[in-house]
Amino acid sequence: MVEFRGVKLSYVEAKREKDTLISGLNININIDEVKAMGEDLVMDFTYSVNYAEDVGYLKISGTVYAKDTATAAKEIENGWRMEKKLPNEIAQPLLNLINFSSGVNGVFVARAVNLAPPLVPPRIEITTKGGTATTRG
Repeated sequence: MVEFRGVKLSYVEAKREKDTLISGLNININIDEVKAMGEDLVMDFTYSVNYAEDVGYLKISGTVYAKDTATAAKEIENGWRMEKKLPNEIAQPLLNLINFSSGVNGVFVARAVNLAPPLVPPRIEITTKGGTATTRG
């Protein structure tokens, strides 16, 4: 079973493009890379927030550190390399961890450029319907 150890943010960028009311935002989480090093898993991600009507954006990149058995970690890495997919039992808590950590830290960055905080951290629940993720608020 994967044990998540921590999140390290390595890049943050935010910009307010227009001085109009914010009518909504779209949050996207992308897993960029998954690497196994013995029992350790290193998963790079990008968290992006685009504000409706091109009002502005927020982008955060970082790394999630986790631990599992060496065999399981290698299987996770191989699955990622071949299909760019993680098992649901890993993907769901991973996405929730990234969403929470980036959302909380994104509040401070967004406020600096007068954007609405992206703190809308619903629990992410992965379903098998069409390969999409659903959220519960």
